[in-house]
Amino acid sequence: MSPKDPAAVSLGRKGGKATAENRTAEERANAARKAVESRWAKQRARLKQITEGTKTLLDKAKKRQSALTKKKPKNA
Repeated sequence: MSPKDPAAVSLGRKGGKATAENRTAEERANAARKAVESRWAKQRARLKQITEGTKTLLDKAKKRQSALTKKKPKNA
């Protein structure tokens, strides 16, 4: 692993603080709102994927159950 550039390291340490100091309250609020929306979008996507998978499994189970109940017993 190569050593890190000390200048880059010192700038990296100031990054969030310097950005916050240079923004207005409205700009900081918008950035925070955007971050929250991004996080929730990921959660919604995961939940949608799980829900669709569950629906698919339930549909298959219903079809299977329906097919089993429609069969006539051999010795009835």
